[in-house]
Amino acid sequence: MQFFINILLLCVQVILFVVVISQNTDESITTMVQTTTRPMGPMGVDILSIYVPPGIGNAVKLVWGDDRGTEGMNLTYGVYYGIDESELEFPKLTTSNQSMLIEDLEYCTTYHFAVTLLEENGNVQETKINPYIMRTLITGLDHMAAPINLTVDFEPKVQPCIDIKWSAACPNVVAPIGYVLSIFDKKLVKYKVMTLARTKRSDLVHRMPVNYGDMYEIRVSTNFPGSKAVGPFFYEVPQALQPFKLKVTVNKDDDAFLIYWKEPYVPLTIGRYYYQVFVYPGRDLEAPYEKYYVTRPVMVYKGERGEYSFSVNFASSDRKHVSAVTTPVYANLNGEVYELNATFTETPDR
Repeated sequence: MQFFINILLLCVQVILFVVVISQNTDESITTMVQTTTRPMGPMGVDILSIYVPPGIGNAVKLVWGDDRGTEGMNLTYGVYYGIDESELEFPKLTTSNQSMLIEDLEYCTTYHFAVTLLEENGNVQETKINPYIMRTLITGLDHMAAPINLTVDFEPKVQPCIDIKWSAACPNVVAPIGYVLSIFDKKLVKYKVMTLARTKRSDLVHRMPVNYGDMYEIRVSTNFPGSKAVGPFFYEVPQALQPFKLKVTVNKDDDAFLIYWKEPYVPLTIGRYYYQVFVYPGRDLEAPYEKYYVTRPVMVYKGERGEYSFSVNFASSDRKHVSAVTTPVYANLNGEVYELNATFTETPDR
């Protein structure tokens, strides 16, 4: 019974304490209501996805996100882009969406992109973009543009062949693209047109069997109607046993010339062989020449003059097999090196 009396007295004391507190204060109890405050801008926004859409090489799609509880708000984003980072001081476009397709850009060009959340009133002001939110991308290939870097390499074999090499007009090939090779055989006076399978590779090679001494005129384009072609590239296949790709480099410190070339395919039945290097003074291919015998495709030459023309051929030790000479290459100690657009009026002494 005493226990219940104590409990009753305690309750009365608590009630009296609450009444006293309520009488001595004018403060009211505030009910907490959860609200979402609109973010203040401009604030950097992370770009979640950036890519060149297939088939539109001069456009970029941006997708960004904002996890600050902005659902249901009328937000405005500023989209910044430019070739140089200094162009990102002001947004070029604004949108209330969280994605945008930016069109009419330059093909195959590096652009910088950024997105910010603008002020509530939508005012556009100069902004210092945080480099950590900036994204960089190369726009895509113009399908109508001509390929670049067309070259031809010779592969000496029993059945010789050539490797026709070229590059796409842009390294960023977004969607597979086909190529058309147009090859004119100048000996047979005949055209050959080949359409190659579509690919996303930016560096390409097509191997084609040939015959020694063939002459070709080569062009390459994409398979889009009306696209531009690279070329014509004129290539003459070396003769049988003829050295090829004769090169000359100049060592100004030693007043010396380094002559080197690529070796032909030599059947085992020919046996031992060597190379003959012909040295002419200046560009005069009718003047008396010097001749040197070497067993490997490298020779260092020093002379009293500052300019020479060089040519090379192949010869078997029994002299039963002697090749045509290479196209002569002119070089001087000033560093000028180029092939002479000339032929020998008389074949050098064999």
